Amino acid sequence: MIRAAAALLALAVWASAGEGRAPPSGAKPGMRFTECAQCPEMVVIPAGTFTIGSPADEPGRAEDEGPQRTVRIARPFAAGRFEITRGQYEAFVRATKRPVGGGCITDRRRTGDWQPDERTSLRDPGFAQTDRHPVVCVNWDEAKAFIAWLNDRTSGGYRLPTEAEWEYLTRAGTTRAYPWGTTADTGCAFMNGTDATFRTKYPTSETAACNDGRLNTASVGSYKPNAFGLHDMIGNTGEWIEDCVTATYADLPPDGTAAKGDCAKRMVRGGSWGTIPRQLRSAERIRYAPDTRDDSIGIRVVKTLP
Repeated sequence: MIRAAAALLALAVWASAGEGRAPPSGAKPGMRFTECAQCPEMVVIPAGTFTIGSPADEPGRAEDEGPQRTVRIARPFAAGRFEITRGQYEAFVRATKRPVGGGCITDRRRTGDWQPDERTSLRDPGFAQTDRHPVVCVNWDEAKAFIAWLNDRTSGGYRLPTEAEWEYLTRAGTTRAYPWGTTADTGCAFMNGTDATFRTKYPTSETAACNDGRLNTASVGSYKPNAFGLHDMIGNTGEWIEDCVTATYADLPPDGTAAKGDCAKRMVRGGSWGTIPRQLRSAERIRYAPDTRDDSIGIRVVKTLP
């Protein structure tokens, strides 16, 4: 117990001192760091092996979630503790003078009918947000441009997660349908998805039998973290992934690198505030054209460590 407490104290001191600099060589799993005032807070993730995909008897399973494969993450890496916030993305927009595009998919014109809308953008997604909410209405190319800017002003190595890395981060050592258990009904302490609050606006929607308290996005970190110390891996916003689309995991690289497939679309993982329970499972896969902006899709970054 004394040794564990000392280790936690050392971690807290290092994380505080780490503001404005890269992690030291050999940073230990669980350590946190932030390289600049508007940079994401990162958590060091251990190497490990896990099984990607879902078993054939998992309720809600789709065929593209198999065949299950063993994936080995050979080296530690870092992952964003939270999804990229609107404030962090706005810092990039201001610094680069990048235009903010509209055409974001929303149902603001007619409830339940999600369509692209020219006036809907990350600055006006159709619902109230603060700078601590996850950015939405950014497409895959904009996510990549944000990361390029982040790499220019830090020690580098930031990128989108591969699909295997994302599921490794989300499962965090679990093998169940959801990171917290076998049903979405027990997940409202951990995720922002369709629930009792969602049903107040969408009364016919399939929802979890619990209440997460938010209709749309929630401030990052509003819910409990998973075993890796990461928040909102499930729900809040979907997250763009590096991989091109693959029909199954038959040709998935066993080392956790990005799959080569149909690059006309990219993967989005994790579900969102508007995602029904069966699609909030750890293995659920969704694909979008990379130029899509959606009021439920945002960004999480990872970082290759030296």
